[in-house]
Amino acid sequence: MSAPPPRSSAPLARVLLPLAAVVIVVGVVGLLLLGRGSSVAVGDCVAAGDGEVVVVDCGDAAATFRVIGVLDDVRPVDSQPACLAAFPRTTASYSEGGLSAEPAQVLCLVAA
Repeated sequence: MSAPPPRSSAPLARVLLPLAAVVIVVGVVGLLLLGRGSSVAVGDCVAAGDGEVVVVDCGDAAATFRVIGVLDDVRPVDSQPACLAAFPRTTASYSEGGLSAEPAQVLCLVAA
């Protein structure tokens, strides 16, 4: 009697690869948005450039993300799950708290 063939890691890869992509996008967006002020509101579009993000017209080709929601008092580590719970279309999030552990305002974003 022979042993069953080893299981393929393909199902695991189908879960881990998209999760890794989300983590990378969130990290990049967070780093790009670090330099922007707190004047961004729901419906605004933002463009990334030279280490900062600026509010731009949503029809502008430079618009990278659109703000679909703003949450208050969320720990940065919880920003993406909190945005997904409140705004399921969220593709990225940004915490004004940066890398701190203190709760801060979070922007929930979708691709523009």
